[in-house]
Amino acid sequence: MLLKSIKLNNIRSYLDQKIDFSIGSLLLSGDIGSGKSTILLAVEFALFGSKPSELPASSLLRHGKNEGSVELSFELEGKNIIIKRNLKKGKNGIKQEVGYVITDGIKKELSPVEMKSQIFDLLGYPKDLVAKGKDMIYRYTVYTPQEEMKRILAEDTDTRLNTLRKVFNIDKYKKIRENSSIFLRSVKEKRKEFWGFISDLEEKKKELEQIKKEISDLDEKIKIIMPKVEKAKEDVNKKRKKISVYEDKVNELNKLRNGSTILDSDLNNIIKNHNKNNNDIERLIKQITELENNLGKEEITDGAVIKEKVQNLEYNIKKLNEELENIKQKLNEYGINKSKAEEIIDTVSKMEKCPLCLQNVEHEHKNSIKDWEIRNIIEAEQNIKVYSEKEKEIRYKLDSVEKEREVLRESESKIELIKLKMQNIKEKKQEKEDLEKGQIKIKEKIGEINARKTEVSNQIDSRKNVEEDYKIVKAQLDIALEEEKKLDIEKVTLEKEKESSNRISKNLEEEIEKKSKAKEKLNYLVEMQNWLENYFANLMITVERHVMLQIYREFNELFKTWFNVLIEDETISVRLDDEFTPIIEQNGYETYVENLSGGEKTAVALSYRLALNKVINDIVTDIKTKEILMLDEPTDGFSSEQLDKVRDVLDQLNMQQVVIVSHESKIESFVDNVIRVGKEEHVSKAY
Repeated sequence: MLLKSIKLNNIRSYLDQKIDFSIGSLLLSGDIGSGKSTILLAVEFALFGSKPSELPASSLLRHGKNEGSVELSFELEGKNIIIKRNLKKGKNGIKQEVGYVITDGIKKELSPVEMKSQIFDLLGYPKDLVAKGKDMIYRYTVYTPQEEMKRILAEDTDTRLNTLRKVFNIDKYKKIRENSSIFLRSVKEKRKEFWGFISDLEEKKKELEQIKKEISDLDEKIKIIMPKVEKAKEDVNKKRKKISVYEDKVNELNKLRNGSTILDSDLNNIIKNHNKNNNDIERLIKQITELENNLGKEEITDGAVIKEKVQNLEYNIKKLNEELENIKQKLNEYGINKSKAEEIIDTVSKMEKCPLCLQNVEHEHKNSIKDWEIRNIIEAEQNIKVYSEKEKEIRYKLDSVEKEREVLRESESKIELIKLKMQNIKEKKQEKEDLEKGQIKIKEKIGEINARKTEVSNQIDSRKNVEEDYKIVKAQLDIALEEEKKLDIEKVTLEKEKESSNRISKNLEEEIEKKSKAKEKLNYLVEMQNWLENYFANLMITVERHVMLQIYREFNELFKTWFNVLIEDETISVRLDDEFTPIIEQNGYETYVENLSGGEKTAVALSYRLALNKVINDIVTDIKTKEILMLDEPTDGFSSEQLDKVRDVLDQLNMQQVVIVSHESKIESFVDNVIRVGKEEHVSKAY
């Protein structure tokens, strides 16, 4: 990863500033409080967003501004990447807004959380650090504020070791031990559960043997009863065949009785119809006489002639309405023409300048236009008068024709009424004739029914004993069915008992199988518990110690090397103890960091910082920020001679990009590039 540029908009003391980063060593130079460190914090914000404890949004947005942003451009593995994060002030404080990441021209708009995950992926930082919301890898390899590095040296041993474990990704061994303890408890609980589950295994096996003996006894009983059931079924079938013959005879008898009843009903209905028809014939004779008397001597005029006249009149009415509609259209057109002419006269009268050419309109030109439009008004009024007279004339004709049509329609209706009366008389005469013919057929049907009644009555008398014989055979069948039912119930009971026993047997077999498998799992869990307790936990401790020892050796050597570069004093030396705490020896005696001078303290912190950077870059192989280092005031308290040693540090670092924040002007002499930062009227600017 190599920085290319950064744009700050309303960030701390910056209003609108772009800063270009060069390859090699770069010094951000300026007085204390000029805004140098803000640039480094802005880079961190662009990458990882705000952090409530370390980099809150409220500390970034310029006072008095509602919105701000940081846009960072950098190169990563040959790809050009641009990141932009936005800040916005709201009712509930200052929050991050949606930003974007551009990779080789492809833009993705992301939420702050999504952007952080994306950046962790790009930089190759461990995924578990995303969930924790930490960028410790960045803080200890790329950019560490000087005071923060001094703080890690002053922390208690446990806090420092836990921090370093996380940075070195060694805390996983501790987590493994903790997880294995949790897993071991789970194994013990599972052992207890399995033991309780299989405790009655032998009892279940004995119970299964007993059930299988019961099933065998039931099989024997079923074999004995089956022949009895078959014999009973045969007896029932014989008696059913016998009773079937008698049922047919009884059904025939019942059919005859039903037939006799139906004949009686049919006869009564026919007689009722005969009487009703006589009454209807008398009624029709009376109605025909009354209708003929009411009709009198009325004559029917030719309705076709009247209908034709009505059609002609309706045609004339249609034509008159069409002509009337045309006149209305003409009157409307002339009315519109008159209104337009009056409107033009009014407009011209008020007009002083032509709306197109903006020249004055002459009085003569106005009068000519008015005269022309007055002629149009007179012509329109004459036409309106003519067509109004035509309208009155046509309306008078239309009214006369419509009255004539109504008179003819009344005559037409009267003719239709006389026709209907004559048709009614004709229909009633036909109805009377049909009824008289039907009466003859009814008399014939009555004779046929009486003959059939006599025949059916004789057949019923010949079958008097059938019902008594059926009752005797039915009683015999009932006894046989009862015996069959009794034996069936006994058989079904035995079969259900066997089915239930088989079900219990199957369940027991399945339960025994599960318990047997559980017993195997229990044996496996016993072995697993022994392995976890006696081997695995000790193995993890050994592995962690081995890894920590390797890290310690490299860390200690690098720490001493960097310190010796910065401090050329044989009376003072440094080393790390087993807990990564700096040990200072001065004049052959151990002393505390607190007892050192300001420059010596800074040298210890910077040496620790550079050693930590190298060890992390070596151990965490996937990170992609190994070629950049940012040092914030790394020379606090340094003497002029110590400042010269910074040149040696830069030479030995051998990094592609080193950004240094310092107010020491001497450093300008041995860096590749310098960006000067100043502040005027509370606004920082970079030159």
